Formats: sequence, structure tokens, C-alpha cells
Amino acid sequence: MNTQHAPSPDSQTLPSGRDLTLAWHLRLPDSLEAAFGQQFRDSCARLVPGATILMVTLYMVAFAVEHLVDPETTAASWRPRLLAIMATVALWALTRMGPVWRPFLQPAVAAMALIMAGVHIFLGVTVDHALANTYFYICFLAILLMGSLFRIQLHWALPTSLLILAALAVSLFGFSRFSHAEALVIWSFTLSGAIMSLFGQYFFERLERRLFLSDRVLNLHRSELRAANLSLESQATEDGLTGTINRRGMDQRLDSLLHKMHHQARGAPDSIAVLLFDIDYFKQYNDTYGHQAGDDCLRQVADVPKTMVQRATDFVARYGGEEFVVVLGGTRLRDALVFAERMRSRVERLGLPHSKSPRSVITISVGVACTTAGGAGSTELIHQADQALYQAKGAGRNCIACVEDDGSLRVITS
Repeated sequence: MNTQHAPSPDSQTLPSGRDLTLAWHLRLPDSLEAAFGQQFRDSCARLVPGATILMVTLYMVAFAVEHLVDPETTAASWRPRLLAIMATVALWALTRMGPVWRPFLQPAVAAMALIMAGVHIFLGVTVDHALANTYFYICFLAILLMGSLFRIQLHWALPTSLLILAALAVSLFGFSRFSHAEALVIWSFTLSGAIMSLFGQYFFERLERRLFLSDRVLNLHRSELRAANLSLESQATEDGLTGTINRRGMDQRLDSLLHKMHHQARGAPDSIAVLLFDIDYFKQYNDTYGHQAGDDCLRQVADVPKTMVQRATDFVARYGGEEFVVVLGGTRLRDALVFAERMRSRVERLGLPHSKSPRSVITISVGVACTTAGGAGSTELIHQADQALYQAKGAGRNCIACVEDDGSLRVITS
């Protein structure tokens, strides 16, 4: 017998936005409604140039056909039609005036549709020839173009369509030469077409809003995923005890800096200095004061260079145990030595008691190497700094040693 198990909460997929419901009036919360309106207006603005060309072409074709049917009529109709063309071209000009005018785009489309319908209602009432009833059918086209050609929102298209239908009813039943039955046929046709157009527009806008919400949900997932990845990356490259970069992160950042420098990338430093230092007699400190005190000592010593680095290319890393690395981008050897001495002096002035040290306080020894000393890669640069550190420790500790430009080692005593 087959049994079905309900999916566990952990196996459920993330919401996609397709399951979100919309109210019948389609309106979203204010902040989302404003963002959707802006997106919809931008979409409408992209359609206007092509729609304008099509509208002007249709006006020209209508004028040519009318001239063939009754040349005398064109003398009375060209001025009202010119007004409609000007309204259409003005709409195109509005889109060329920049995004600041976008909020006026949809009411401008509604006004253009009203002008288009009004012009042809006027012609249907005043012009007398066999095809005069075709003028009234343009009202349906005016309603249709708002939703299909220019794609304005329903809350603009609906009241505009009702105004057009009302004006058409007044003109047909009150001022036209058609019988009541003929007027009813024209108005019923326009009403039916308007209802179908508005319903189509309603469902189109509903779909657009659902897609908008789906995109928002997807973007939210992406933002959360990006934040989670950054957090994981930070955790993977950060030393939990001291808050400095760990060995892995140091290798990545130093290799990246050297790569940019060697390839002369934009914003890359022209030189890189590496300062490798460790805490003098740290094993004896741990044995005397305990590992908890040793951890506190590491944190306080690491805070000294962390407060000194300033540029984006500079960073502090824990190299291992009580050893730390300071990387200074765009720093020559002389400036790196000044930095190292300031750092050594500040650590000594912390005054952390160390009874097993000749100075009776915590001190550090520093080895300095620079790319100008011939280090071609991160491994060689760290190796040179390590040689200098070994020299500093051999010279009595609490001092600085460096690799000179010619590759020789020099000790700088405090």
C-alpha cells in the first residue's frame, strides 16, 4: 500500500510571489503602489513613440479615404483632425522631456483619448455625408487605444471611457441626424467594445501586478541570499578571537593586491609593505597568567594596528598563534618602518604586565618587507618579512628589522 507523507517545513520551497493574492480593486500598499506606478509609467513611456507614429499614420489614412469619398468634407474636417494629431504629438513630446514629467503621462494619454473622441463626435454631428456614422465609431478606438496601444492603468482608463460613452450617448440621441434605432446600434456597439476592452485591461493589469510582486519577492530572496553569503564569507575569512582577517583571508587579499599592482590595474597600489610581528615571550605569558589572559592579550595587541590602518588597501591579519601580519598598500619601506615603530611603541605603552619579560610589559618584534625589495609574490614577501622578524628576535626582541632594497637585513633598535 502506498502512503503519502506531508512535506516537512524544511523541504518547502521559497515563496515565488505567484501565490500572493490581490484585492479586486488591485491596489497595493502605498509604498508598493508607488513603485508599481513608476514601473508602469516607464513601460508606457517606451510604447509612446511607436504608438504616436501609428496614430499619425491612421489619421493620414483616414483623411485620404475621406477625401476620396467626399473631397468637400475634408475642408471642414482637417482642422479638428489637426487638433487630434497635435494632442498625439504633444504626448510624444512629453515623453522626451525626461523622467520628471512621467507622472503626467497617463493623464495626458487620457486627455488625448478624450480629444480624439470629442473631435470625431463633433465631426459626426456637423458633417453630413453617407459615411458620417463612421465618425462615432472612432470613440471605440479611443477607448481601445488607452488599454492596448498606450497601456495606461485602469484607474485612468475607466473614468475616461465612461466620459467618452456619456458624451457619445448625448451626441447620438440628442444632436445627431440618426434615428433612435441607428443611434442605439452605434452606442451599443461602442459600449460592448468598451466593456471587452476594459475587462481585458483589468486582467492584463492584474497580471502585471502579480509579476511585479513576484519580482519583489525574488529580489528580496536575492538580497537575503547575498547578505547570507557575505556573512558566511566574513565568517570564513575572519579570526573569531581578534576580529582580524584570518590566514585564508590574508592570502586572498594579498594575492589580489599583488595581482592588481603587477598588472597596473586602476586604483592599484604602486608598492606593498608587509609587517610581520609577534608577541615577545608569549608562551611564558600563557604559562604564567593562563590562556584566558593570553586571549585578552591577543585581542588588545591586535586592536593596536587595527586602529592605525586607514586605507581600503590596508588590513591586519592573524598569521598564526601570536603572529600577526599588517599589509599596507601604496607604502614604501621608509613609511612602513615609521608605521612599525609607532605600532611597537603603542603596544609597549599598553602596559600589559609580563613578569617573564625583561621589560616587565608585553612587547612585540616586527619584521618589515616591501615589494621594492624584490618580492615577486605573496609567499616570497611573507618569507622576507619572516626573515626580518627572526633577525629582530635574535637582536633582543622589542625591536624592528627590515629587508633593504638590496636584499640585506637591517635591525632598528628601540
